[in-house]
Amino acid sequence: MKFSSRPKSHKILIALCALFCVTGVFTHVKAQDVSSGPPVGETVDLLSFRSRSGQTLAEALKKHSLAMLVLVDPNCGTCTATKESMNALRERVETTRIAYFVVMIPDSSETQKYFEYADSLKLNTESFVWSNADAKPPASLLTMTKPSHLQITSEGLIVRTWSGTPPRDSGQ
Repeated sequence: MKFSSRPKSHKILIALCALFCVTGVFTHVKAQDVSSGPPVGETVDLLSFRSRSGQTLAEALKKHSLAMLVLVDPNCGTCTATKESMNALRERVETTRIAYFVVMIPDSSETQKYFEYADSLKLNTESFVWSNADAKPPASLLTMTKPSHLQITSEGLIVRTWSGTPPRDSGQ
């Protein structure tokens, strides 16, 4: 083959160029398809998330200076598969007196199935769903990879985000 007759340094240069091109394309596609979530400094609307009993996330956070929110979705296989890891993280976070809550953004008005899903994760914490019919959730939360974690203040200010793992194709 002609490729094998080229000098070794030329082969390395071609391989590096190919790697650069593939990496650049992958990064571009990944940035469009998966959101890393809301930026640090943005504020989460804590009044729009409500628990099963009707309590707002703002009310639940009144006695905490910081909280860790885990964003999950019943249609996310990774969320279910990583529930033990989320529970271990919840335990570690709570030892530092940071509250840990499950948050979900329903795709329908059937919020009961979302609470049932949160219960099935057995995270031993309160769960909240977006319940504001007058306002849409921020796009950055809708497109954020699930499960993902957000560390917020009691006022809803995002201090840090940890974006989850992008979903895998079923063929992998």
